[in-house]
Amino acid sequence: FLYILAYLDRVNVSVAELKMENPIEQGGLGFTKEVVGFGFGLFFFGYWILEIPSTVSVVRWGARWVFVRILVLWGICAALVGYIGTPVCDHLFGWIPHMPEQMGGAATFLNGLRYDPKYQFYFLRFMLGFFEGGFFLSVIVYLAHWFRPEYRAKSIAAFMALGLPLSGLLLDVHWFGLDGWRWIFILEGIAPIVAGFLTLFFLPDRPDKARWLPPEERDWLMGELDREHRAKQAQGHWAWVHHLGMVLLLTIVYFCLNVTSYGLTSFMPAIVKSQSGLSDRWASILAGLPYVVAFVAMLVNGWHSDRTGERYWHAAVPLALLSCGILLAAVLDGIRLVPVVVMIFCVGPFMYAHLPAFWPIPTKFLGAAVAASAIGFINMIGNLGGQVGPTLVGKAATPPAPQVVVSTFIGLAASPGGAAVLPAGLSTTRSEVRFAPALLKIAPWTLVAAVIILVAGYTRPKRPPIDKPASASDSESLTTSANPGSAVNRPGSGA
Repeated sequence: FLYILAYLDRVNVSVAELKMENPIEQGGLGFTKEVVGFGFGLFFFGYWILEIPSTVSVVRWGARWVFVRILVLWGICAALVGYIGTPVCDHLFGWIPHMPEQMGGAATFLNGLRYDPKYQFYFLRFMLGFFEGGFFLSVIVYLAHWFRPEYRAKSIAAFMALGLPLSGLLLDVHWFGLDGWRWIFILEGIAPIVAGFLTLFFLPDRPDKARWLPPEERDWLMGELDREHRAKQAQGHWAWVHHLGMVLLLTIVYFCLNVTSYGLTSFMPAIVKSQSGLSDRWASILAGLPYVVAFVAMLVNGWHSDRTGERYWHAAVPLALLSCGILLAAVLDGIRLVPVVVMIFCVGPFMYAHLPAFWPIPTKFLGAAVAASAIGFINMIGNLGGQVGPTLVGKAATPPAPQVVVSTFIGLAASPGGAAVLPAGLSTTRSEVRFAPALLKIAPWTLVAAVIILVAGYTRPKRPPIDKPASASDSESLTTSANPGSAVNRPGSGA
């Protein structure tokens, strides 16, 4: 549930931008897709800064207070995005002194924070990533306190769900003088703040503090986790450095797939709208269908990968097919509704199907005892691809100053009705934006990732390090994904 909140606050811009691009007189901000894409990507620059400190904090001081800090601060930033361009943000940043223009870009940014919604958007997106940084890895560490290795990714799969349609339902509301796109940020920012305080009462740090767990199950689980902890200490957390080349290859893979993944998610409702001609609300609702298909495909691929024990092809094939699906959607762009069907059934199934097979790959050559550190490095650096993808798509989908607008302005500026006609010309031009060039820019990245995965598979060490686990599955899966499993199911308990 907490990850769903995190993902909603991360990608809700993709829905809100449908209205944020409207002129100010129509309740928007006049943002271009390039501005939205760059602001979306700034999240990841802030995100990686606190990944390692947050993870260490969970180990040293427990999960509850770390989650409270993350949830409350990211919720505040997410809610404040709903007030950019209003007196609320103007007062919030009004204390910043005017900087001399000789300071260059820094002065332009700091001075713009006081009144320019674009710079307010950039700043709050960066701070959202900064405060949310480390949440995913902290969840991984927290699950490590509850789940044996063969169950961990099954539990992770349970919260890989997305909620674009929920945001789309808010687009047409107008409460308390605020437009619906603002309420998307405000309400989805309030939710993690409330969840943050609830964690203090309902989220025990470790199994030994869980009063609802039967004593015999608690003792068994603590014994299993203690055995695993001793195995990790015996090898050391930095043993993966001896396989740095392979870890760097997987980091490049994760970077590439994030370029494509976040390039799609940052503009999915706008892509569907351009392909279908639907309204903003229905486009955002329809944009949720690829994620529904993606979730099912992820579980099926994860189940089959676990059953066969094969990882590399189960990760590479979905990534290659994702590239093909995006290319097909770009080629068919302009044919009404057909590209939407392609996005749902040829792109959707492969958006996340690779993840259940990708994350266990480090254990193939590192062993389960030290794979967590390697996964942390891969996640921290690879997530920067989330900045590149939205920026590429936003820039490619933002056309240069259209001739129709220029000619309209030149020809009608002197006429009495010119001021009224110009916004209509702008609106018409904006609706004609096509995403085919943007899709062509992000399609090759996952194909490159698929090739690298296969190269890594054929060049990996023949025998992985021995962790001496209690069962063969312990050394196989640190973060595999399949159906959710119980944290406390003992061998022979019927799980």
